[in-house]
Amino acid sequence: MSRVNVLGMTFDNYTMAEFVDRLGRRLAKQEGTFIVTANPEIVMYAREHPEYQKLVDEADFVTADGIGVVKGAAMLGTPLKERVTGYDLMEKLLALAATEHYPVYFIGAKPGIADQAAAKARQRFAGLDIVGTHDGYFPLGDAGVTQQMIAAKPALVFAAMGYPRQEEFIAGMRRHLPDALFMGVGGSFDVLSGTVKRAPGWMQRAHLEWFYRLLKEPTRFKRMLILPRYLGVVRREAKKR
Repeated sequence: MSRVNVLGMTFDNYTMAEFVDRLGRRLAKQEGTFIVTANPEIVMYAREHPEYQKLVDEADFVTADGIGVVKGAAMLGTPLKERVTGYDLMEKLLALAATEHYPVYFIGAKPGIADQAAAKARQRFAGLDIVGTHDGYFPLGDAGVTQQMIAAKPALVFAAMGYPRQEEFIAGMRRHLPDALFMGVGGSFDVLSGTVKRAPGWMQRAHLEWFYRLLKEPTRFKRMLILPRYLGVVRREAKKR
């Protein structure tokens, strides 16, 4: 099964390696691509906001960014092969861009963070060509930002603005750069820049990144309450099936 539906959102059922292979082939052909990385919070938001769900439906690929999505799919009897996080997929694509000399654009996060993330990425991925950066503090549709990006001619654009803004931005920008790969990456620039630390490897492997983030950012508690609600909806849906 190449696509799996979890509470109305359709996920592509590929491993990380399969995603990278498919995206690499699309980049080589200059085939415009829109990638959404979705966790349970995004799934629940889309259920309550049809206009956002429509944006996600227009994406070329949707990855299971949270372990809750993987567990939900299993509970519904339509298992996904594995979790494919936005941060890890971004790193894989940056490595590919460095190898194949694809120009990259970073947009989003607080002022200065995209620049710091770009500097770190250039250090990590030799030969990486980052042709522009911009923070996330601008009105959607801003002509100056649009013209700056068009002039840069990126092959890959990573937008770190959080949902739903990053998907709204991508939907509006795609027509100006029809051959580019666009991907929403949430808070990934904060991690790449070193501003925010990612959970230790053992916690990632144990699928406890959410707990690590909660310890580091207790203010996220209210947002975390969406997880039990999500699992409750999944259980009800599983019983219906």
